[in-house]
Amino acid sequence: MSSKTQSFPTITQTFLNRVRSAPDKKAFFSKVGTEWKATTWKDYHGLVREIALGIQQLGLSAGEKVALISTTRIEWAACDMAILANCGVTVPVYPSNTHDDVEFILQHSESAIVFVEDAKQLDKVLHARSKLTKLKKIVIFDSVGAHDLEKNGVLTLSALRALGADKGDKDQFEKGLLAAKPTDVFTICYTSGTTGVPKGVVLTYDSLSSMLEDVGNRLGRWVSDEDTVLSFLPASHIFGRIESMAAYHFGWTTYYAESIEKILLNLGEVGPTILFAVPRIFEKAYNRIKANIDESSSTKRKLFAWASQVGRAYYGKIWEGKRPTSVEFAKYQVAKKLVFSKVYARFGGRIKFCIAGGAPLPKEIGEFMRIVGISILEGYGLTETCAAVTVNTPDEIKFGSIGKPLPEVAIKIADDGEILIKSRKVFKEYYKNPEATKEALDSNGWFHTGDIGVIDGEGFVKITDRKKDIIVTSGGKNVAPQKIENLAKTHKYISQFVVIGDRRNYLSALVVLEKDEAVKFAKEHNILFSEYSELVKHQRIQQLVQGILDQVNSNLANFESVKRFKILPVEFTVESGELTPSLKVKRKFCCEKYRAEIDSMYPQASAAESRAI
Repeated sequence: MSSKTQSFPTITQTFLNRVRSAPDKKAFFSKVGTEWKATTWKDYHGLVREIALGIQQLGLSAGEKVALISTTRIEWAACDMAILANCGVTVPVYPSNTHDDVEFILQHSESAIVFVEDAKQLDKVLHARSKLTKLKKIVIFDSVGAHDLEKNGVLTLSALRALGADKGDKDQFEKGLLAAKPTDVFTICYTSGTTGVPKGVVLTYDSLSSMLEDVGNRLGRWVSDEDTVLSFLPASHIFGRIESMAAYHFGWTTYYAESIEKILLNLGEVGPTILFAVPRIFEKAYNRIKANIDESSSTKRKLFAWASQVGRAYYGKIWEGKRPTSVEFAKYQVAKKLVFSKVYARFGGRIKFCIAGGAPLPKEIGEFMRIVGISILEGYGLTETCAAVTVNTPDEIKFGSIGKPLPEVAIKIADDGEILIKSRKVFKEYYKNPEATKEALDSNGWFHTGDIGVIDGEGFVKITDRKKDIIVTSGGKNVAPQKIENLAKTHKYISQFVVIGDRRNYLSALVVLEKDEAVKFAKEHNILFSEYSELVKHQRIQQLVQGILDQVNSNLANFESVKRFKILPVEFTVESGELTPSLKVKRKFCCEKYRAEIDSMYPQASAAESRAI
């Protein structure tokens, strides 16, 4: 690993290079009504320029912060680049963040300008307006339903663009794009906070350049400007942000999905060749496929079982480094044509590979999707590493691992199993938090990730758990809950599965069912109920979950076995607090919120044990 800054261009220079090399190429598509509307690189450059010149008229100084609160859309990407063109620092904010979260981030970052998507996001900012002493201006994308804009000093995006087109210094726009230095800060990304108050991760242009350079070196031969990406990850998350920035480097065409709910529809319309997604998307797809098979005719179920067996025999040989026989190859081709091609078609029929990150992907799901023709390349990174530091590749993939380190990255395992990273990608500091910075970055420059893992003999890295999530039972056994939870989540009836047991004498679990599947099961088995909360208590549903638990436990050591469970009648959501905006479970929050349910699974527990959860 080299620690010195390379000559790889800054992202602003990369943007200019892309526009100059392919001005008339259709770069972005957004759904307008029933049609996909195209934007060329030249048109996009004009959009960025007008926004940037409008920001210039608002008096933004170099280094000042500008917040963005919106779902992923072309305006998000354009505003991000326009902020950088003014030597500003982008502060992404999740649109799912609460009023309190938004207030904290805007106040802590001292944002001078904030872009909001709509009236809902505007309300969050206005709610805290009196406390935001550094805030100069609010700009709104869609003003439908928003009131008293002028009274509240709110400018529409179209008005900002008009201001820039009319009065902006056009020469200054390009000068601003070329002014960025590798050591300059381009963003402060606030972690979604699974354990406490969000921390502002300060990242430099060099971190981003190193990321794009390394990813290009590792995956570049499989990616070109002919590729198509369906974008739906939140750009406020570092994974989605890198996807957005990588479009400038690779030059692919980006289609912005209408919504999470319409991803399946958009996949069919767009036919992407590359897909960036969190494992939850594949978990839901896998469970939906299994549910469809279970509901099909006996003939179709037998055909699918045969095809799955054939696929596992064929790829089993490949994964062992062996060559399948001609008979195994022929059988797989038949299975692919009769069965797997239909699954592949549901993803648009053109996928070369998917890149998954943000959470662990269950090994079983990765293997299954590969058999049906979709390679999911799992990678690993954190906000603090500007996204990926490891990734699997199409020709070097090991399911259950997060791949090998990228070329510039050094990884070592500490004595306690923690993964340590040294790289140009590693963040500069936590904004206004020197204590947390000192705790995460040691004096030798190693970043302490908080993840527990191993590196195998072939150089693949595997995450076993979060350091803070490791459960130590009252018997002194160390248990990695992620392993157990991933086994449970491969079952179509399980939506969330949270293992409990720290300082307890056995493990238990909080279970959230896939509501639609549970209701369907109830109808199929003539279970009568008036409320869903009544259904989850039904003996037949309890037996169903116990059966799943028995299967999970059969793959575990005795001390890892989950002895009891409690089915919760509510779904975990960002709004209700159980999930972070990036859809990770807040384990500590769940333990506190559902303390009574947890205590009920330990009837003999002492008061001290109850308080220890």
